[in-house]
Amino acid sequence: MQAIWFANNDDKEKVKQDIALAHNAFKRLSVILNNKLKENTTKSYDKASWPFYQADTLGWNRALTEVLKLIKETD
Repeated sequence: MQAIWFANNDDKEKVKQDIALAHNAFKRLSVILNNKLKENTTKSYDKASWPFYQADTLGWNRALTEVLKLIKETD
C-alpha cells in the first residue's frame, strides 16, 4: 500500500480498516474506471484541434490509471 494512503499521519490500522470496509465499493469503482479508460481510446484525427484533444486524453488516461493503481493495492 502506498504511503499516500497515510499522508495525513492518520492511524495506519484505522485507515486499513476503512479501506477494508470499502473493498466492494473499490471493486465496483475499478470496473467503472476501467470502462471509462476503454471508452477514452477513440481516435479523433479528424478534429482540427487534435493535438490538444490528444494531450487531454493522455492526461485523463494517466489520472484514471493512477487511481486504478491506488485501488488495486487495496485488494
